[in-house]
Amino acid sequence: MPHLRSARPVRGLVAVCAAFALAASVQGSVSAAPRLDVDEARRQVETLYHKAEQATERYNEARMALRDAERKFARAQKEASAQQATVADLQRTVGAFAANAYRNGGMDQTLQLVFSDDPEAFIARAASLDALSSREAGALRKVVEARRELQANQTAAAQQLAVVEAQRKALAAEKAEVEKNLRAAREVLNRLEAKERERFDRASRDGNSRNLLKNLPLPNPRAAKAIEFALAQIGDRYVWGASGPDGWDCSGLTMAAWSKAGVSLPHSSRMQFATGDKIPRSELEPGDLVYFYSPISHVGIYLGNGRMVHAPNPGRRVEIAPISQMPYAGATRP
Repeated sequence: MPHLRSARPVRGLVAVCAAFALAASVQGSVSAAPRLDVDEARRQVETLYHKAEQATERYNEARMALRDAERKFARAQKEASAQQATVADLQRTVGAFAANAYRNGGMDQTLQLVFSDDPEAFIARAASLDALSSREAGALRKVVEARRELQANQTAAAQQLAVVEAQRKALAAEKAEVEKNLRAAREVLNRLEAKERERFDRASRDGNSRNLLKNLPLPNPRAAKAIEFALAQIGDRYVWGASGPDGWDCSGLTMAAWSKAGVSLPHSSRMQFATGDKIPRSELEPGDLVYFYSPISHVGIYLGNGRMVHAPNPGRRVEIAPISQMPYAGATRP
């Protein structure tokens, strides 16, 4: 019996030792995880920022498409409502002689057709209108044509509503994609130690961007307005989907800058590329829009001497940078 009592503490001691061993093993495996290198962090973050920017540009396009669909839906609704009122007025106009014809017999089938939900059936049997005067027959035909147009307007409104709903879903999907990639980028940066994070931030800044303005060629007066506006935003934050006044994404900045020169551009790098005259790289002039990646997902304003002003990504602010730092895709002149 004494021997059995002493076995319990031994088993307990074994369990405690095993627990400590497991904790040490887990802690050792965590501490053994490879530390994130600054260069590797930069590569991962730049990849995630690029994915976020691609989604941002798609978000901008979906937002424009949604606004367009909502305008068309509102217009279709308005037209259907107006046509509904027209139909009601016409039916009141023909109501008196229609009721009289019904009382006198012989017109009941025609009236049923006129006021049915199938105006095409009435047109197909329009010969029955011969019993009416030409004025009355014309009035009835107007009712049928108005109802036919009403049906078309109602169908158009329903179709536009479906487009609106589809664009809203696309907008939500692109927003989620942007936010997912930005969260992933933040997680990468959070893995850096304080000194490494400082090195990362220092490498991401271009502190001498103002000095790069020296000896740049003079732009034409229209382009000068766009450039002047864009340069005034240097140091502003990158904010996805933004077009000012204190935050910008790439196409939001170029859109706002060229609006100062009286040129309207869409809030999308891909759509901006589609609107302007294409310019060979060898013929670039200050004010031209320069585009990057395939498919196009970034745009800046060319300054000359191989430099541009642009809103780069969430890790950097509006800056002047070489156009050679990203895969060049083309240029346009607004």
